[in-house]
Amino acid sequence: MKKKTKKEFFCYSYLKRYKVKAFLSPFFKGLETVTELFVPLIMARIIDYGISANDSRFIITNGILILVLNILGLLFAVISHKLAADISMNIGKDVRDDIFAHINDLSHAELDKFSTTTLLNRSVNDVRNIQNGIGSILRMIMRAPCLLIGSLVLSLFINIKLSLIFIVIIPVLILVIWRIMKILKPLLIKIKTHLDKTTNVTRENLTGVRVVRAFNKQAHETEKFKNANYDLISTQIKHAKWDALLAPLISTIINLATIALFYFGGIEVNAGDLTQGQLIAFIDYFATISVCILALANLVIIVNRLNASNDRINELFCVKNSIKDPANPVDVDFEDVNLGKVEFKDVNFSYSDMKNAVTDLSFTAEPGDIIGIIGGTGSGKSSITNLIPRFYDVSSGEILINDHNIKKYRVEDIRNIIGLVPQNPTLFTGTIRSNMCWRKPDATDEEIVKALKIAQAFDFVNEYPEFLDHKVNKGGKNFSGGQRQRLTIARALVGNPHIIILDDASSALDFATDAKLRKAIRTSLANATTFIVTQRTNSIRDATKIIVVDNGNIIDIGTHDELLERCQIYSEIHYSQNKKEAK
Repeated sequence: MKKKTKKEFFCYSYLKRYKVKAFLSPFFKGLETVTELFVPLIMARIIDYGISANDSRFIITNGILILVLNILGLLFAVISHKLAADISMNIGKDVRDDIFAHINDLSHAELDKFSTTTLLNRSVNDVRNIQNGIGSILRMIMRAPCLLIGSLVLSLFINIKLSLIFIVIIPVLILVIWRIMKILKPLLIKIKTHLDKTTNVTRENLTGVRVVRAFNKQAHETEKFKNANYDLISTQIKHAKWDALLAPLISTIINLATIALFYFGGIEVNAGDLTQGQLIAFIDYFATISVCILALANLVIIVNRLNASNDRINELFCVKNSIKDPANPVDVDFEDVNLGKVEFKDVNFSYSDMKNAVTDLSFTAEPGDIIGIIGGTGSGKSSITNLIPRFYDVSSGEILINDHNIKKYRVEDIRNIIGLVPQNPTLFTGTIRSNMCWRKPDATDEEIVKALKIAQAFDFVNEYPEFLDHKVNKGGKNFSGGQRQRLTIARALVGNPHIIILDDASSALDFATDAKLRKAIRTSLANATTFIVTQRTNSIRDATKIIVVDNGNIIDIGTHDELLERCQIYSEIHYSQNKKEAK
């Protein structure tokens, strides 16, 4: 994706896709403006020549002319607004598409920099601000300046002395608007930050509502939300106060100018230097200028919001994926029986500036091997398996698949040979079949059934009248925890992956089901290399190699029996779970 600068983001890289419409919308708005500028002049003629001379024909003719101009103005306005709405809505769609694609392109290392809440707010609220801003700019970019300049020029033609009032008032108005806008912009940025925080607290509370109630923390969470909401509302009130001050200040200045206009205009009429019709036209132009200035003030507010949202989205786009495909990737032979060979060579890895989550890890896993990874919570077990599909890149050392550094493969190819079951079993809204086809979109029913049987999920799925077409609710909430886990395991096994990663995937399964699962994987997927991350020693006692991890360090590597003899941490874990075997 092309890098977007702050200017390009909303003015060029998206608008250029609709450059014809982006030209026509202001153009038709300009035509509407021209029709409006002529109306006061015609009204002045009606007053000065039609009404004063009691010439009905002149009044009717010019009245029809005003009507025609109004109809044309309405037609031009409708066309302009329709084009502007079409452009702004389509740009909103394009930006959302690009944000979604960009987020999905980022590695876990980049996504860790943003919370889910801020990504949602940038994708929804900030995009809406950009939509509204672009629509307003397209509608006002010609109308307000043209009306302002046109009214001022025509006023000069009518009477230069009275026009001096405009020349004095306009800079004062611009100064007031600029000063207040300078105060409002940083407040808008603060509002966005506080909105992210408030939304995040709400999301956490709703997601973990069962935990909150189980620990009777409703009062604590309510207080936490109140504090976040107070920060948001106090900033919004401060912004609203300055925002509310703008219109009265402008109105006061305009009213003072109107008084001056009537006073000096009356003197000019009495002196015979100005006709009554010209004074009415002059007042109309002044009203138009006042409306334009107010419109420009509102436009500045909208543009400020647009700029604040643009900066937030641009910040997201400026974060680039650190995990890239190589220029000359190694082709993958998916039929190669050795494709499951995985080798870690002196691998070190850390999250950001934190201490190492993995330190000096070296081992080799051959096709058919079962690699167990065990350790306490936060010891770095999942970090090891996250490196294989390149969710993160190693800090030093290298990982090889089939004797080639994984950085020499396309990321898509690496993940196509891996069947991954994450810690948190996640199912997506749809059917069992649609979820089973995530790894292999063209999977047959026979392949799905095979995977369900290996994952010990076939029995309960077979009980549903709809079978594979049984509905899956949001997050798979219509299944138990153990059923969700077995379905996610089955999803990873569809299509016979060469590498299987089970990241604490059997935590909700009983020991008997867990044993059946491991036996089925060994017999049905004998050539696959299996990585099992667990806290149960019984789940990996038959593993080819067991890696014991503690606080980011590799304590020992060996078989179950070897580790019982020489590794204190492993033996403590095992005997605490199997008290009957304790010596």
